[in-house]
Amino acid sequence: MAKLNDLSQLSRLLSSEQKEVLANEQASRAAKRLIGEGQEVRVLLDRKARRGKAVTVIEGLRLSTEMRDKLAQTLKQKFSAGGTAIQDTIELQGDHVARVKEYLIQNGFTVK
Repeated sequence: MAKLNDLSQLSRLLSSEQKEVLANEQASRAAKRLIGEGQEVRVLLDRKARRGKAVTVIEGLRLSTEMRDKLAQTLKQKFSAGGTAIQDTIELQGDHVARVKEYLIQNGFTVK
């Protein structure tokens, strides 16, 4: 076994197959995209026809049904709120507008 003077020489210990696997893993991590990809959505607070209860509404989602449902589930868990996903809209019970906007921007959405 060879003695290493610093960590920059660590790659000499890997076989060519191991280097290739490592490179593929790094490429796949870099290739993972954000859910939103610059998609423009609206986040608003709605109280109409809800007996005074506040509901945070996210409109204009152009996602597949699975991705929309996954995003809705993530938001409901993150903000400890009930809610639903219907067509291109997600509704969360309660006033979560500011936090939802921040979360969506972090995930690549453009929020109006």
